[in-house]
Amino acid sequence: MDKGYIENGFIVDLSNARKTSEIIYELSRILDIPEAQNKQVCLKLGSVDLSQTELTSIKALVESMDSEIEFISTRSTETAEAAKALEIEISELENIVEAPDFEMETSVTPEVETALDKIFGDTDFDKDEDEPQQEVKEMEESFHFIDDEDEEDEETIAMKAEAEKLPTLYIKKTIRSGQSITSDGNLIIVGDVNPGAEVIAKGDITVWGILGGIAHAGSEGNSQARIRALKMNAIQLRIADIFARRPDGVNTPFVQKTNEFIPEEAKIFKKNIIINKLLEN
Repeated sequence: MDKGYIENGFIVDLSNARKTSEIIYELSRILDIPEAQNKQVCLKLGSVDLSQTELTSIKALVESMDSEIEFISTRSTETAEAAKALEIEISELENIVEAPDFEMETSVTPEVETALDKIFGDTDFDKDEDEPQQEVKEMEESFHFIDDEDEEDEETIAMKAEAEKLPTLYIKKTIRSGQSITSDGNLIIVGDVNPGAEVIAKGDITVWGILGGIAHAGSEGNSQARIRALKMNAIQLRIADIFARRPDGVNTPFVQKTNEFIPEEAKIFKKNIIINKLLEN
């Protein structure tokens, strides 16, 4: 079995939670998504300390959705001991993909690469001030759509320069639920990222499709990293150490495919993740 894939799996990243109540709240919200039910759940719990009683409650919550805990990953010794006592496996779901040199060939066709460069390249796609604002729908409460640009200081310029040196990995396939992809460079996925999957990159993440899982760009602390997709429908977005989640009540895991998607880009602005629609002038 691929180390980065769990059959019928669903990855839930709760590593940002700092106490049990936050874990229970986040987990119950995510498990309410139809695609998260009847799955082998892979919990990423971070460093929070959980007792046997608390972990039993979490296990019962997962099972109430007709799912099971496949394993947990944790940095807490106390949580690890509690899991061992409850016979819950402790493991890591990680599929580290080494990013190739720029000179290496990729499977992406010239047509796709040209389209990616056109939409996600260095061209300024900010909207004209007189242009009507796009309607903000489901994710407005969590991801704010604005056009202001960050002021660039020396640290920002240095981070951007470092990001530009990173190699880029192209993956031409849909990332399935239960699959984890980790890249040590930029990551471009030609396909969808399904709910219950996660993609992690040291640099930028670009999804030529629907981003419906977990995406973590700038995984080693680069706050200038960006996440781009034809459609943002992510359960959770992370850039460096800043995260945002899909707002409560939005439990539609898939968005119907259409030719009318407007590409979107997530970035950090004033210590929050915001999303801009990428519109060509």
